[in-house]
Amino acid sequence: FKPWDAWNYHHMQGWRNLLQGDLKQASFHIELAFKFSEDVGAFLSMISCHSMKANLMHRLGKEREAEEHLGHAFNIADQVKSRFFLFCGLLIKALFALDRGDEMSAESSLRKALLLGKEERYFYTGINQPSGLARLCVKALEAGIEVEYVQELIRKLNVVPLKPAFLLENWPWPLKIFSLGRFELLKDGKPIQFARKVQQKPLAMLKALVAFGGKKVREDQMVDALWPESDGDMAHQSFETTLHRLRQLTGIPDAIIRKEGSLTLDQRYWWVDTWAFEHLVREVDAAWRKEEKEISLEEAVSLNEKAIGLYQGTFLPKETLEPWADSVRERLRNKFLRCVERLGHHWEASGEWEKAVECYEQGLEADDLIEEFYQHLMICFQKLGQVTKALSVYKRCKKTISAGLGVSLSSRTEAIYRALIMNR
Repeated sequence: FKPWDAWNYHHMQGWRNLLQGDLKQASFHIELAFKFSEDVGAFLSMISCHSMKANLMHRLGKEREAEEHLGHAFNIADQVKSRFFLFCGLLIKALFALDRGDEMSAESSLRKALLLGKEERYFYTGINQPSGLARLCVKALEAGIEVEYVQELIRKLNVVPLKPAFLLENWPWPLKIFSLGRFELLKDGKPIQFARKVQQKPLAMLKALVAFGGKKVREDQMVDALWPESDGDMAHQSFETTLHRLRQLTGIPDAIIRKEGSLTLDQRYWWVDTWAFEHLVREVDAAWRKEEKEISLEEAVSLNEKAIGLYQGTFLPKETLEPWADSVRERLRNKFLRCVERLGHHWEASGEWEKAVECYEQGLEADDLIEEFYQHLMICFQKLGQVTKALSVYKRCKKTISAGLGVSLSSRTEAIYRALIMNR
């Protein structure tokens, strides 16, 4: 081998072993890469070796040595005035900080790196671990750092999101579904334009997929839901045709996985509001548990507010005649009710009556048929000394519930109303 070829071989083997987790072999090849980089005498080879050695030391938990090697890489980049290697080094530094749990340092390095990347239009990052790059992108989007550039970076490098990333609505998902309060299908952030009359059956298939969870949904379950009147052969043919049309509609055939008699919406391509909502509700439930020690009260409140904000209304509100949507609609509604009541009770217990009012009003904006929210609003206004507003809430409740459900108000609502009248 010539020195350059030998360096390149050991350099590539070193990275390969690092990615495979074989740190002993990685160390062997990195040391040889260093040896041959001295013979080569090129700044590129030295920066690459120091970056690789920094990664190895970091993986071994030797943070001081990792910082030293990263510092050497920065010094060489500065000497040769390379903004690109400064960009790569800052991203590596940010990733190390994330691994240590040092969020502030990670954000600081990310801001510097991504500003450089945006200015210079860099779309190679030097981060060889796909999961590492995905974590940096998630952190940047969460913190609102150079969002448009990060979204472009994700698209160009086909960065696969980490599982929790579906909470990030600003991840550049190829396909997004809104089913709470409305049904809307977006591709690359824009509503899909239909070349002709809206294809109702493919959309119905997509809605049913979402209703059934979007993961390993049995084909026979889909057939029974969408073609209950058809015989076996006819229903099967309709299923095949509709699935083909749905894939054409999305423009991304791989976005819907068909395997072993079931369908799955591939999470690499889809953001679905119900997925995000239910995931967030699980986090909220954990955060409010008394035994939960790692999450502060402020974080629990913040998570709860995000969950309430995600729920924009009844699940698939126009599919009221479809039995396959009923149980999902009720389940999501109950989770929303729990989130609003939990946060509202927190504000009430804290004597924060105005915040409690805001919480229950937000709940009614999403679903004005939940009588419990009106009850709490009446009590909150009473505590604020605003009895007139409390009585107005009662009238609104009576009008809405009677018109929407055709039933009388509950005895509890009437009892609260009578107490308001007596104490005016």
